[in-house]
Amino acid sequence: MRKYLAFGLTLETDIDFTGVLPHSTAETDVCISEGSIQQKANRPTRIQRRGIRAKLGITASDIVLNWDGVGIFRVSDGKTIVYQNNGADEGTIRLFLLSEVIGLVLYQRGLLLLHGSAVKFGDDAAVFLGIPGAGKSTTAAAFGKAGHTVLTDDLVAVQLIDGRPYVIPAFGQYKIWKNTVDGLNVDESKLEPSFEGSTKFLVNQSVTDFPQTPIPLRMITLLYPPNSRKQTERIKPLHAPVELLKHFPLPVQLLTGQYLKTHFQDALTITRFATINQLKRPDGFDALSLFVQEFSFD
Repeated sequence: MRKYLAFGLTLETDIDFTGVLPHSTAETDVCISEGSIQQKANRPTRIQRRGIRAKLGITASDIVLNWDGVGIFRVSDGKTIVYQNNGADEGTIRLFLLSEVIGLVLYQRGLLLLHGSAVKFGDDAAVFLGIPGAGKSTTAAAFGKAGHTVLTDDLVAVQLIDGRPYVIPAFGQYKIWKNTVDGLNVDESKLEPSFEGSTKFLVNQSVTDFPQTPIPLRMITLLYPPNSRKQTERIKPLHAPVELLKHFPLPVQLLTGQYLKTHFQDALTITRFATINQLKRPDGFDALSLFVQEFSFD
């Protein structure tokens, strides 16, 4: 068993994450192991990966996600992950573990979760949210091309520390679409093919230089297509909890009880320290590059 760091947690696992996650010598937070999973997971969700819709199962202490033909994953008490491999290669299992599965761990640990991307700009973090195709991953890639660290391209974890919101850095690898590679003039020879298909590539940031401590959250931007009727404006604080709830990255069946109450409380706290805006995304890669060049928190 080896130890790695992701989302601020030390993962002890039998899977090789070398080159993707930094090694850790800290006390184990989450144990990941292979095993047989008997709990049923047959409730359809909106979660899709590789074109396969995940099915959900919930018990008093466990959450189970099942992707037919890939694997079943059981997360317990925010501390353990058991996976049953149903025919996938190790790279695919890594991909699924580092997406919604690790998201379930963070959910059970009480973090506010968002489906979006986040970048480190100066000493602070900017988060970009949006419906599929809104441009959040492409926007993050443009910041990465400009030399900024991409903290995450899919799952944003926000934690309140001493009453202030911080983005928890995920890990140094992020995905980039083929059209983004071409549009941003990224050197394709330096990229790896993604396990999600031929239209995506993996960008590997330096494992040793990737931030390992929480980054203060300064701005959240809701991205909309250029032809949207939405106006560029600031979201009112009282509207923030509902707007952020629209971008919950896990099955909506989990939005109940204490987590839902905490989400509303945390979202209101975020508005005290970070601006929340809505913005029509830049139209075209030249406009996006200019947006990154002129970006500021003011």
